[in-house]
Amino acid sequence: MDFRPVDTSKTVGTRNLIRVYAITNIFLALIYTAIEPYFNGVHMSWIHQIHFILQPIAIFASVADSSIFTSITMFFSLTAILFDAIVLWLNAVAVNRCLSEPTATCFEMVWEKGIWGLLALIHVLSDVMLTVRLWTLKKLMTKKDITEKHSREEYESEAIKSAPDMNTAKVYFAKMRIIHLFLIPIGFIYVFFMLGRAWSNILWIGALLHVFVDIYGASVGVVHDMWSLGFLAAFVIAMTGVNAFVLVYRLPESRETISEDLSFYLNFIYLFADILLTYFILDAFVLLQKFEKMKYQ
Repeated sequence: MDFRPVDTSKTVGTRNLIRVYAITNIFLALIYTAIEPYFNGVHMSWIHQIHFILQPIAIFASVADSSIFTSITMFFSLTAILFDAIVLWLNAVAVNRCLSEPTATCFEMVWEKGIWGLLALIHVLSDVMLTVRLWTLKKLMTKKDITEKHSREEYESEAIKSAPDMNTAKVYFAKMRIIHLFLIPIGFIYVFFMLGRAWSNILWIGALLHVFVDIYGASVGVVHDMWSLGFLAAFVIAMTGVNAFVLVYRLPESRETISEDLSFYLNFIYLFADILLTYFILDAFVLLQKFEKMKYQ
């Protein structure tokens, strides 16, 4: 019996809003990395790059089904509010001082600090909204925990067991299939940019195989059994290792063209998607094992 209740429309909406705010913060951090070389003054806005670490965690929390992990993510989001607020305050103080005592260099400083302050302000607003939605999701997950516990207790107290179902596993399969379908066009773009390197280093050939893994995952995503899930787990875990190694290998590289930058960021997407897939696969594997045991009780 699958005792975990499925998401309500409110839960789905909350999850989607978390992703929107997380992606907004990542986009703002990308804006920082794009415009920073054009500024000369000293600043603290490099702190915004912490969102490249925190926001993937928030996106993971939005697809996971854990009240504990959501609580941990909310703590990280509160930390991000503090960091971004400090950057906002520092830039506001610099602009205020410059306007109070104008000098020849103040015009450039006001322009730079104003841009950094605006970026920090939007970050803070997005952080606050993200934290609020994480708090809402935490309450919803806690409610699901309570419902699951009560359902399990009722099932164990019944003399005649009802037939088990696989609602949560089916939801996981659907999410996995969506991720695979999302990665297929990205995979072809990645192959287009990286095919030239594949002939010089076997490392790139391994990274390019991901598109075939996604095609396989999308094709069997609706009818997963223990064997297909096991094969997919082996493929995805292998791809996770390859993409993690490729990403670390490429970190010290100088990226001078748009294609090099794009393929580098696609590595990030691949690695994060692989982590999500691994989470869903392992959890679904456990659910299928429980389902097999309960069928014969």
